[in-house]
Parts: sequence; structure tokens; C-alpha cells
Amino acid sequence: MSLSLEGIGAQLQRQDDMVVIREIIAGGPADLNGKLKAGDRIVAVGQGKSGPMTDVIGWRIDDVVAQIRGKKDTQVRLEYIPAESGIDGKHSQVTITRQKVKLEEQAAKAETITLPAANGSPERRIGVVKLPAFYQDFEGRRRNPADYTSATRDISRLLAGFKAANVDGVVMDLRNNGGGSLDEAVELTGLFIDKGPVVQVRESGGRVTVNADSKAGVAWDGPLAVLTNRGSASASEIFAGAIQDYGRGLVIGETTFGKGTVQNMVDLDRWPANETPRFGQVKLTIAQFFRVAGGSTQHKGVVPDIAFPVSVDATEYGESTYDNALPWTRIAAVPHTQYGNFAPLLPRLEALHASRVASDKEFQWWSQDVSDFRAEAAKKYVSLNEAERRAERDKQETQRKQRQVERKALGLALDPLADDAADDGLGANERDIVKDAAREKLADKRPDPLLRESAAILADAIAVLGQDRSLSARVLPESTMPGSWAD
Repeated sequence: MSLSLEGIGAQLQRQDDMVVIREIIAGGPADLNGKLKAGDRIVAVGQGKSGPMTDVIGWRIDDVVAQIRGKKDTQVRLEYIPAESGIDGKHSQVTITRQKVKLEEQAAKAETITLPAANGSPERRIGVVKLPAFYQDFEGRRRNPADYTSATRDISRLLAGFKAANVDGVVMDLRNNGGGSLDEAVELTGLFIDKGPVVQVRESGGRVTVNADSKAGVAWDGPLAVLTNRGSASASEIFAGAIQDYGRGLVIGETTFGKGTVQNMVDLDRWPANETPRFGQVKLTIAQFFRVAGGSTQHKGVVPDIAFPVSVDATEYGESTYDNALPWTRIAAVPHTQYGNFAPLLPRLEALHASRVASDKEFQWWSQDVSDFRAEAAKKYVSLNEAERRAERDKQETQRKQRQVERKALGLALDPLADDAADDGLGANERDIVKDAAREKLADKRPDPLLRESAAILADAIAVLGQDRSLSARVLPESTMPGSWAD
């Protein structure tokens, strides 16, 4: 949550009975020490400069992590088998002083998509903010309220950069953002609205409290879109739902996860502070989230204004798949500003979207992959015929290579994983861990037709509002904030 931890700065993964280093975090203690590297197998852990080493072969990965993590400036000793050695290779040992490690890879990031002039519309530059989670360093905020790690603070700086660069609009990419800090969801919404309620919380006893943005002013008052998928949950749904209810921006993509409840951990033990707990904890649902318009995010999620083909069905993944999930319900709305109503605009945007993706090769390929995946998932059998399995694999490999040839011919960005043969049928813990980690980094550089199409849809909205002033007046009334779409 704080984008930091106290440890050695290594990402671990279990393979067979051993814990293997998947990646060394740049700038962390293990990186600065220089002895450990990706692929090394950890076989024993010791605390301090001396003392016994504990054999950790066969241990659960979280138990191994608990041994390696520790307070800043303390030491941990690791016995390991180097990556280049076989499973029976000579063991080595290293002593590392734990330090605070910053997880910068998980922080909000910005990029700009340039859309060329087309159909009478000028070139558009759309800023994109990719937010993996709603993070906040709670302890850092208590110590120094003026300087602490926070998703909202980071994004505020990114938006200032977009304003200085005169981008035409901003897309908030919340795909696979599973949530995080409720405070961050409220404060982040406040970067786009000028004060007001963001989410309602109803406790099990029926009492309703309203969490609101109380800071005047906004960081970005221009065109806005929020990109979601089925992996967008909890705080992501609070933010997307508020932006939609205020009419502040378009929600694009897939219906979200539907996580609209609040849980708390309750101890099952009553033990003195110096004793180890025996019975663990139980997770209880204690409250439910509701949007400012009154509807819950629970079960139904946030439904996008412009929908993309569904990659994961609600019957397969999401809150609705749980047997005892609370049903969707509604409470009274709370007064809030209506910055706009995009409903009159949606048919036109849908038509422009459909026309564009009909000739967008990357989007068509993605749609085909989704269709093939869903057809495969619907099968109730698996062929055990080796020839059939090999033929299917060869077909997929040929398809990847053919698409790469077409990308070159069309001048499109190449897929760095086109020749990776990723569809090998192996699980993540069965592949070469080092190569798999490198592949994961390359995956971030693959063409992203959904993000680009989201930027294009936002550009369409900007163009339509600029061309049709009467429609603009209906969608965004005179009372809109200064500098907003209607100006």
C-alpha cells in the first residue's frame, strides 16, 4: 500500500520445492550488494551476523518471505544455489543489510498518445495515466503530512505536466487496478471535481456516512475518460462511479468487478500480547459502498458508457461468482453537481467507434483472440490426441508470426513477444523463471489497441462537442466549471 517495504529488494517465486529469485529490484540492498541474481535458489535463511541457518526447502513462499524481511538496518544471511549451477550445485552464502525498498514499478505512470488528423479533425494529443493501485504511505502521512507517498499526489504532478504540455484530454487507465486506499479514491476524484460527495458507506447497523472531497479547485478540468475492465475493483469502482455520476467524464471498457463491500479482520484468539495466536482471524463484511447517485457498486459493478467486447464473463470472474455475495441494492442519492450528461452523445460516439475499429487491425486481432478464448473456455473436454494438440500449437504460432508480418507491412508497432511461443501450455512456475520475468517486462511494450481506442473515443467526444454547440449545451450546461468541455 505504501509502495515500500523493509527487506532485501528481491522478488521471489516458488518453483518445485524451492524459492527462486525472480527479479532483483534496482537500487535495493540485494542489487547494491551485487552477489545475488535472478535465478538463484534460496535454500536456507539465518538472522544476524551469526547463528543457525534455517533450511527453507519445501516451505511456503510467504513463510520464506517472512524470514527474509525485517527491520531496516538489521542483517539477514541467505544460503543459495547459484542460477548457473545444477540442483546439486555448490551452495554460496551472502549477508545483506535490510533497508527500505521503494517499489517504483507500481507507481502511477504517464504517457501521451498522439492521434493523427482525420475526417476533418485536427491532430489530438491525449495524456494517459496508468494507475496499478490506490496506494498511500499511511505512516509517512502521519509523520509528515506535507510529503508522503500517495497515488493522488503523484497523479496531481502528472496532470500538471499534461496541462503544461497542452494535451487535449486525459484517460485514467484503471484496468486490473484491484483497489487500495479509500481515502485515495476520494482524494483522486477531487482532482477532477470542485468539492462534493464521492462515496456513501452504509454500516451493518444501517448508519450511512458520506465521504466527500472538501478541497476547492481541480487539477484537471478538461476532457476526461476512465478505462476499466473486469479486474477494476473496489476503490477503482468508487472513482469510476463518481466520475460517471457527476457526468465529469466517459467510462470506457468493460463492466468492473463489482466489489462494493467493506471487510474487517476479527481475531479468534484472546491471548496476552506476548503469546503467539493459535486460531487466526475471520474476515467479516461490516459495510457496503454506494455511489453518490444511490446505486451500489456491489455485484453489478460500474457499467461503461462505451463498452468493449467482454474478455471475461461475469459468470467466470467477479463478485457475482461468489455464492454468498451480497446482492445489488440502492439507497437515497446525495446532492451533487451534474457537470454533464453524455447520454445524447453516446449513439454518435458508438457509431464512430464501430466505424474505426472495423479497419483497426490490432483491435480486430484482440477481438478475435477474445472470441477464440471464450470458445475454448466453453469446451467441456480436452483432447488427448498428440497430433491435434501439436496442430493447434502450430496454428497459434503461425498466426502470431503472420500478424507480425502484417504489422511490418502496415507500419504498425511490432509485438516484442510475437516470436516468444508463450502458448506453451506450461504454468508460470513450470517455465524458466528468469526468462518469464523478462517476458513480463516486454509485455508492457506490446501494442495496446484498447488504450489507443479509448484515447480515440475521447478525441471523438472533444470533436463532437466542438462542432455542435447546441449538443454541447445539452451535454454540459452553462454551470460547468471554467475551462471545462463546454468552454
